[in-house]
Amino acid sequence: MIILVGGEKGGSGKSCLAQNIAVYLRTEKGAKVLMVDCDPQRTTSDWIQERKANPRLAEINCVQLYGKIRNELLSLRQHYDYVVIDCGGQDNLALRSSMAVADHILIPLRPKRRDLKTVPHMEDILSTCKMVNPKMNAAFVITQCPSLPSLASRILEAKEVCRSFGIPVLNAVTFSRNMYDDSEESGQSVIESEPEGKAATEIRTLFEELLAGKMEDAYEFAQPKKVEAIS
Repeated sequence: MIILVGGEKGGSGKSCLAQNIAVYLRTEKGAKVLMVDCDPQRTTSDWIQERKANPRLAEINCVQLYGKIRNELLSLRQHYDYVVIDCGGQDNLALRSSMAVADHILIPLRPKRRDLKTVPHMEDILSTCKMVNPKMNAAFVITQCPSLPSLASRILEAKEVCRSFGIPVLNAVTFSRNMYDDSEESGQSVIESEPEGKAATEIRTLFEELLAGKMEDAYEFAQPKKVEAIS
């Protein structure tokens, strides 16, 4: 199975999500996992090197691929239970090639205007890729959410913006927590650093919701409605 974590907006936590999902599959599902790093910044590749320096951590292999990688991904899928792809924050050949073969696509967005401005373009990309990959299960996930109750409306508004373009958005979200950064710096996931912590629960919840594929039958690209993005 191929799982793509990607999108057009940088800084939304794509690498962090991809890494944590990979560890979750490797450690809690006992799966054979390969990570594919398509980001020139090599965030995930560097994270993998940190992991290799700690023999107590479960080993996860990683390769770097760029450009037209469709055939490479199809070949790799035959040798692993899961191929988890970390794509950089831009519309490029690697992102579109990955979407053409991915089983599940997770697109992180922060509840901020500059992130939500990318939704119309992502809808266009998904619509195009769905013609060649009609079985893909794609969804947005709202990340790095503020934890203050007074700002909860920002999360709801961000989800509504995504839904107004006919694209599913997960109920699960991730909040802005130091644990994500702290664990990444040591080559770990939040599941390893704090297995019973809130961040670990967020990762388990959002991935299980994505994998359940409950939104797949309702995946239709509607005509965009005029929903004002939040500031």
